[in-house]
Amino acid sequence: MFLEKQQNVEYLLSVHYLKKLREQGFITYEQYDEIDRLNRTSFLRGNGRKSA
Repeated sequence: MFLEKQQNVEYLLSVHYLKKLREQGFITYEQYDEIDRLNRTSFLRGNGRKSA
C-alpha cells in the first residue's frame, strides 16, 4: 500500500513539473503527451491502474 501511494505521489510530481516545462516553452504539447504516457507506464505499472 505504501509503495502504491509513493508511486502515485511521484507520478503527480512528474505531471506538475511537466506542466511547468510546457508553460515555460521548454517542451511542446506533443512532447508533454509522450513523456506523460511514459511516466504513467513506469510509475503506475503493477498497480492495475491506467492513470492517476
